[in-house]
Amino acid sequence: MSIQHGPHYRIASAALADWLQQQGLDRWWNVDGDPILAGRLSFPCPVDELAAELRRLNRMLIVQGRPEDAAGRGQEITASDLDQLVTRLGDNAQITGAPPPWTNDRLFFLCWIGQEDEWLLVEDQETTERSREDAMVAEGARK
Repeated sequence: MSIQHGPHYRIASAALADWLQQQGLDRWWNVDGDPILAGRLSFPCPVDELAAELRRLNRMLIVQGRPEDAAGRGQEITASDLDQLVTRLGDNAQITGAPPPWTNDRLFFLCWIGQEDEWLLVEDQETTERSREDAMVAEGARK
């Protein structure tokens, strides 16, 4: 079933960029399945690059709502509404023992209005942590 056949909302790509930057300027994100962004950026990528490209594109997106969300009928939302729609990579994972760190990565199911390709936007906490560690090492080397 496509995103548009279930609960969904519309959001401007610039509003998504705003939300992404509000999550932390040092965060890294992945996109899986979108030929538009994949043709413009290398993933995973830092939030500043992704946000800048989303603003350049300046297009409307459809974001999937939660299955139980009867209110999601395609109305436009803002960045502040996205927290209610975020899911976690591990929400549907069957894991025994301690969950790996990636299970807490946030994600959205999206598609561009007028395009059929549905895609994932996924937080990459592992790359974010490695980037932070690299920055600390580089800062220590400068001292």
